[in-house]
Amino acid sequence: MFQYNLYSFLRERYPRAQVRADVTWFYTDDEHHGFELRRIFENVPGSKFRLDEATTKEIYSVSGQIPTPIKGPLAGTVKFLLGPVNRKLREAGKIEKSGRTFDALSEKISYEDLCSLDPGKNYYIFGFFIEEDYYRDRVDKLKQELVFPPLTGENKSLADKMEKENSVSIHVRRGDYLSQTYAGRFLCLERDYYEEAVRIIKEKIENPVFYIFSEDGEYVKREFSWLDNKTIVNINKGNDSFRDMQLMSKCKANIIANSTFSQLAAILNDNPGHITVYPAKYMADEETEVRTMPGWIRV
Repeated sequence: MFQYNLYSFLRERYPRAQVRADVTWFYTDDEHHGFELRRIFENVPGSKFRLDEATTKEIYSVSGQIPTPIKGPLAGTVKFLLGPVNRKLREAGKIEKSGRTFDALSEKISYEDLCSLDPGKNYYIFGFFIEEDYYRDRVDKLKQELVFPPLTGENKSLADKMEKENSVSIHVRRGDYLSQTYAGRFLCLERDYYEEAVRIIKEKIENPVFYIFSEDGEYVKREFSWLDNKTIVNINKGNDSFRDMQLMSKCKANIIANSTFSQLAAILNDNPGHITVYPAKYMADEETEVRTMPGWIRV
């Protein structure tokens, strides 16, 4: 979703350029349910969502790399077979075609540089782009583009209840942060963070009602016994997991984890004057950027 924001920003910034999204990484990687943007946000009534995907030819002509051209069970094999070819292409350096240089920009490029690209060149831009610079001035537009499908059933009942209360979401992310892959890189936020966040909320909101979202329900039941007036939300699994983000965005305030999942819920929150409490540390070895948007409080 942050990468979609950059894609949409570039379309606005360079209206005469052809801006395309390379989604071929998802052909061989389905981490966190894989590529879901189209399934969730496309064709929602009133939405301004738009995503033009790059072709294999376009990706190669700009990046100098041959992407995995197919989806499905054979995609991993094709990617493996293309590995040696792409290594040779990388060793060849920049590609020259028709007198124009095709540049590749890393995630280290600044926001200012992205605002002053040469429209006479082609660029392949990659990275995460989660910094506030990229979305701070686009929040209202993002809310028009990333429109969730209407809620139904138990989710709708819960959202209706949240609307009538001083509802506060709490996101607790554990799961993959405890895995061998991520352990030591990402923090699992402890009780002291959530206690301080709740204290701040209670100073600013009268009679808050807390809704806790986590993939580790047993941990939440055990570790949040100190918190009164709470509901543990555990109704959305698998393809419906995005509904948790949608429900968090409905709350009057958000206590987010060091996770882009709840961060995006807070960004898409449409409640006037809503408050977001966020952690000072995102990863184990570095601080979280200081956010300047109104109502965001760093703990």
